[in-house]
Amino acid sequence: MSEKQITEMELDALVLDLENPRFGLIDAANEAEALGLLAARADLRELWNSINERGFERYEPLVGFQGGDGRYVIVEGNRRLAAVKTLREPHLLSGARVTPPPMTALAEETTRKLPVVVVQERGEADDYIGFKHINGPSTWGALAKAKFAVKLFEKLTRNGAGDDDTRIQHLSKRLGDSRQLILRNLVAYKVFEQALKQEALDAERGADNNLEFSHLYTMLQNPPTRVYLGLTDAPLTEALVKDDPIPDSHREQLAKMMQWLFGSGGQPSVIKRQGTDRPKLQRILSSPSATLTLETTGDFESAADEAGFRTDSWLDQVVRLSTLSKTVADGVTELPTDLDPELVTRAGERLNVADRNVKGATAILRALFS
Repeated sequence: MSEKQITEMELDALVLDLENPRFGLIDAANEAEALGLLAARADLRELWNSINERGFERYEPLVGFQGGDGRYVIVEGNRRLAAVKTLREPHLLSGARVTPPPMTALAEETTRKLPVVVVQERGEADDYIGFKHINGPSTWGALAKAKFAVKLFEKLTRNGAGDDDTRIQHLSKRLGDSRQLILRNLVAYKVFEQALKQEALDAERGADNNLEFSHLYTMLQNPPTRVYLGLTDAPLTEALVKDDPIPDSHREQLAKMMQWLFGSGGQPSVIKRQGTDRPKLQRILSSPSATLTLETTGDFESAADEAGFRTDSWLDQVVRLSTLSKTVADGVTELPTDLDPELVTRAGERLNVADRNVKGATAILRALFS
């Protein structure tokens, strides 16, 4: 890409890419709708202010190919193109909640033409976009990454590029992610797509670029999660990279899963802290009774307790306490001899409290289980 010539092009010759996976542009019927979506979801204010203050910076050109009508479809740089178009012609956002600021003389001068690297067709830009937004300096969110990966996978399929395994290996090399991560993303996006189509997830939530898509592809690693959704407990395979991977018999479970992970139908997500709440949900799904409790009552913490999560957490804390107490004991001999007496007193008080707590817990444990 860096060796290609940069051409300065008139603004009228450039159009937004309505197949862009970010900000839901693929749902726009035309460029006017796409501009409205970008204004609502892409925070164009920052770009408007930057262009007004510094002009349109040319160190990072747009990337596009010539479409059927002779104009150039911009596959890289849609936010910047939208910012320029609406800054120069504010009426394009009539009816929108945001309004571009007045354009400065510097902005007017530097946006009459824009720098564009021209490629022959959309596919020629895929490697560049994949590097930049999957693992490069301007990364997309997890949802946009997955959508881009599925798009490339389906393109390779249409072109007859080997079997499914070969195509996933190809994607792994192009996008710089492990084969397993690519596969998880592909399957998760197909499940996500199915949920939207079957209205198991609110369309508004599905279009949210900040949606925590990682919840879904992480949960799909968990065998009880796959069983709950009507799949097998066997590892994910290429065969699941297809439309509607969840069987019709489990549509209700799919809707529940979307609600638990992302919030839907007016109900919030149960995942507040992904480090603890995702493992809780996995544990719940491994227990039929706890799963039923969550389905019928919506009480996440009660279901987690029923699944034994609190017990496991308590035992983990006991192990950590044992390790930490040994570290504290070993460290006493390394304290400086001239340690402030006040600090010694405070440390002794804390150790006494800890000692009483441990003895109390030990007594209760023996009384309950002896």
